Amino acid sequence: MSGAHLSGAQLSSIRNKRRCENQLDKELTYESSLPPYEPVHKYRIYFLHELTSLEDSNHLINLSQHRKCFAIDTESNYGSNDPALIQILYIQPHDVESPMLLVEVQFLPAISSFTFIKIQQLFQSIFRNDSHLFTWSDIRRELHPFTIYDIFSMPLYSYFHHVQGQFKSWFNQWIKKYYSLPADHIDKDLNDIIIIDAPTHDPTLLLPTQLMNNKKFYSGETWSLQDAVVYTFGQYLSKRETLRR
Repeated sequence: MSGAHLSGAQLSSIRNKRRCENQLDKELTYESSLPPYEPVHKYRIYFLHELTSLEDSNHLINLSQHRKCFAIDTESNYGSNDPALIQILYIQPHDVESPMLLVEVQFLPAISSFTFIKIQQLFQSIFRNDSHLFTWSDIRRELHPFTIYDIFSMPLYSYFHHVQGQFKSWFNQWIKKYYSLPADHIDKDLNDIIIIDAPTHDPTLLLPTQLMNNKKFYSGETWSLQDAVVYTFGQYLSKRETLRR
């Protein structure tokens, strides 16, 4: 069947299928070539849903009232694209265990329940006006579909830090300086706290670091978090669970 006879919905379905196949191919390449990502921070996962205990809710509310910095991301169901999960990490010192909230919005308690009220209070304490929210993407846009669950409301007046854009500029500057310095000056002149440990594997599978940077920077293409981890730390951040949704 030629493209001229396909409907818009059919073309969109074909493009989505190809995109998923390409993403799965990349997963296999990264997984077979790189060690798995090792988180720097110690963390403890808290699932927020209809079975969340009052003790956990009160603990998290109290802790969030004394913290100002949080990392946040969302996930949607793969097939329906319905909002499914909000992930929030409390940013704390490296030697302190950080709560990681996994808010399963499709399994929230009844709105009239005390547990639901506690979850609302928790979001109020996190989305304060003086909170700093660190995100990889446009989190305001991503959060908007979640407002149907009434655990928070828009607009949000917290301070938002779009790390994806900042990373793109920082990585470009770092790579340019790295390749412009003599080898015996690199260690003392590049005093960033991040040490680039980019992969040096088969270039037919993974672009060399400098070429990948140029591709991203000059084409206007955005860095995925997975690619950023690969080309900064030389580690593989799995997206398999996301692809299954």
